[in-house]
Amino acid sequence: MTELYLVRHGETASNGRGVYCGWQDVALTEKGILQAREVGEKLKDRPLDRIIASDLRRTRQTAEIINGHHGVEIQGDRAFREMNFGLWEGLSYEGIKNRYPRELEAWEKDWLHYSVPEGESLKEMYDRVTARIDQLIGNGAHEKILIVAHGGSIRAILAYLIGRGVEDCWRYKVDHCKIAKIEIADHYPVLAGFNQ
Repeated sequence: MTELYLVRHGETASNGRGVYCGWQDVALTEKGILQAREVGEKLKDRPLDRIIASDLRRTRQTAEIINGHHGVEIQGDRAFREMNFGLWEGLSYEGIKNRYPRELEAWEKDWLHYSVPEGESLKEMYDRVTARIDQLIGNGAHEKILIVAHGGSIRAILAYLIGRGVEDCWRYKVDHCKIAKIEIADHYPVLAGFNQ
């Protein structure tokens, strides 16, 4: 059986300000560091074969703190990055509404396929993340894998393995430094824990 542990990075200043922060490379706040320590304590007695983190600083920091209990090499992986919000990076919803009203209207009409200016669509992010998940679990290896990623990429994994596909991405509330666990036996995924 493969066990996937999915953990969203700890809090960043962007999260606290309520701005879109996809590919911006921001660090954890003090609260985010504490959150990472807490989830590290929860995972310390669970053996892990692999730790994979998106290549952005906030996930890397979170993974390094968790890994203090494991000593496993952390693999950086761009595929698990958050959705690329392009020109909207660093802006609040109100800021986007004021600066990019037509683009925001187009996105709200087709949030699945509309590519944010100089960014990507939800479907593009979903396809990027799920292609990598297929590579990880497709060989049927019996591994315990921790993936430290972002709210959007974790939602994509959950929607792909547990839900009904990309349309389900927004049905999951993924909190900072909480654990979702998916067990996969004979290519059949089961949600074994969520936001723990």
